[in-house]
Amino acid sequence: MSERPAPARREAADQDPERHGERLRELDRDIIRLIQLRVREDRLLQGARRAAGLPRTDLARENAVLRGYREALGPAGAQLALLLIGMTRRPDQAAGGREERTSHEP
Repeated sequence: MSERPAPARREAADQDPERHGERLRELDRDIIRLIQLRVREDRLLQGARRAAGLPRTDLARENAVLRGYREALGPAGAQLALLLIGMTRRPDQAAGGREERTSHEP
């Protein structure tokens, strides 16, 4: 019999590089959008904390974020969490990665 077993056919169908490439591009767009959303939300949280007379950052919350990422993704996850947390601490960077203007000039 020359018929390939079902798992081999499924494996061959999964070998389409263009389909995988497009899916990765789509995922990257989603990740970027979610990171931008996270940065904006974290900055809103920091503003709300300041308005309430609290410190801008909550180190216990940040440590919980680090632990969660490390538990889910391993050591690289902790590094990723540090990068995400660091993105909210740079007031000169907008959530979209562009520098924010500090003046109201055009």
